[in-house]
Amino acid sequence: MTEYEIPLGNAPRCGENIHLVRWTRSADGWAAETLLATYVSSTHDEWVVDQSGQERRLCRPEWALFAL
Repeated sequence: MTEYEIPLGNAPRCGENIHLVRWTRSADGWAAETLLATYVSSTHDEWVVDQSGQERRLCRPEWALFAL
């Protein structure tokens, strides 16, 4: 798989801390799950982040950049 930087408006830079969010449905309704990590790279399909020294690959359609 080829990894590349995607120039999307306010795309994060390599080494930058990012905050990602995804919504999950439960019996009680919807709940937000958030993740603070260091941005490594991304593809059209996934985010590649470093969380506490471990590389994680997250499905891009499930996780979005969290903005205040």
